[in-house]
Amino acid sequence: MTLGGRYLTEDDLRDAGFKRLGRNVKVHERASLYGVENISLGDNVRIDDFSIIIATGECIIGNHVSIPNFCSLGAKFGLELDDFVTLAPGVKIFTSSDDYTGDHMCGPTVPAEFTGGRKGRVVLRRHVLIGAGSVILPGCTLGEGVSVGALSLVKTDLEPWGMYAGVPVRRLRERKRDLLQAEERLRNMADR
Repeated sequence: MTLGGRYLTEDDLRDAGFKRLGRNVKVHERASLYGVENISLGDNVRIDDFSIIIATGECIIGNHVSIPNFCSLGAKFGLELDDFVTLAPGVKIFTSSDDYTGDHMCGPTVPAEFTGGRKGRVVLRRHVLIGAGSVILPGCTLGEGVSVGALSLVKTDLEPWGMYAGVPVRRLRERKRDLLQAEERLRNMADR
């Protein structure tokens, strides 16, 4: 008996048809991944239960990336999570959103020529950390080392190595770079 479900086996993952599948990947059986043929997973990736990835477009997930429970990632217009990106529970990332002004129609069943809204690739560079319940809107690039506090709204690009929070986010201060030394030690351990 397995309480809380299980992670898929290596055979299950190999058979799923990912575009790329790294080593030591853990995907919970209750995670929902759509468009696996568009998903590239690096090494040491963990995707927990009740997370959703909708990859109707390219979705690239780097090494040492964590996607915990209740995260929702939409990759219609491209999504990239570089190495060492960490999401907290309930993070939402959108590469498209509806037009709320009334100028266009809305919804996934309406033909694209009648819809509007914001569309664009989302990129989270190395060592980005996103707090619980935060939302990232289409077209944003979060620079290396960015951290975003819980329950924040990101609707513009964020400069590297800053700590941000709020609705919408604002830069609070510089983020330490000590973790780069830990990354180097980790890399040296892996080379042995």
